[in-house]
Amino acid sequence: MTIAIVCLGAYSFGQLKQTSEIDFIDIAGEGGITLMTLIWIFFTLVSRPSGRVTNLLFIGLLFTHVSVLLDFLDEFFIYPDDHWLTAIEALPAPLGMVLMSIALYQWHQEQTAINHQLSRTERFYREHSLVDFTTGLYSAEYMKQQIKLEINQAKKQQTSFSLMMFDLRHFAQFNHDYGYQHGDLMLREVAQLIQMNIRDGDIACRYASDRFIVLMPNTLEVTTKEIEQQTKRAIEHLAFKHGQTSEAIYPKVITCNHQYRGWHSYEEVLYDINNHLSAAKQLAKKPYSA
Repeated sequence: MTIAIVCLGAYSFGQLKQTSEIDFIDIAGEGGITLMTLIWIFFTLVSRPSGRVTNLLFIGLLFTHVSVLLDFLDEFFIYPDDHWLTAIEALPAPLGMVLMSIALYQWHQEQTAINHQLSRTERFYREHSLVDFTTGLYSAEYMKQQIKLEINQAKKQQTSFSLMMFDLRHFAQFNHDYGYQHGDLMLREVAQLIQMNIRDGDIACRYASDRFIVLMPNTLEVTTKEIEQQTKRAIEHLAFKHGQTSEAIYPKVITCNHQYRGWHSYEEVLYDINNHLSAAKQLAKKPYSA
């Protein structure tokens, strides 16, 4: 509408130039600028959501377009001396640039707010990716990071730390007999018992499907063994019931523990504690019972 009014005004109040008076180089240059501002208006409207920033960008670009369009039409029309079209030709562009500057500043603030929200969202998912969804304990990846930190700490302060590992026996068979939903419920209850029996400062995680690991910083071996046995007894006294039956299933668990110092790598530590668990499993060959 605005562009049509400008073109109609130029045609109504101006007189067409003779072909010899037309500078085609100026037409190409000013016509290109006019076309580009029109393209900018189009992509602003189709690529941005409606709102204050989009409105300011649109109005600013429109004012700028009016100025360059009037300048472009000057190449085709001659106006009477001191005609108002000639007088206002340069006015819309500065006003449009002021509006676009305001819009760009607000766009910057908008993008800053969006980036901040995206950073918070990314941090949320990064932190929650370190928690096991089923049990609510930390994930194996988080445990690896903590073991690395504990190794460095033990190396600097010449201290030691302990690991405990728990493995639910015949858990695959339990899932087969009672379903994965009950299996997840069993894992959650076992995880809660582990959390209840370890100390503040100890870190428990779900290491694998039916395997849990606990990191105990700066802990003597005798203390580790005592907590290991307490936790094992708590798990094996869990009377798990499924459905409406009164039948209780008492889980069996294999445990091990070991003490480490700062001269091990975290790969060596995890390899070693898994070997200790494998050895403990070889010593416990009890049949599955429900």
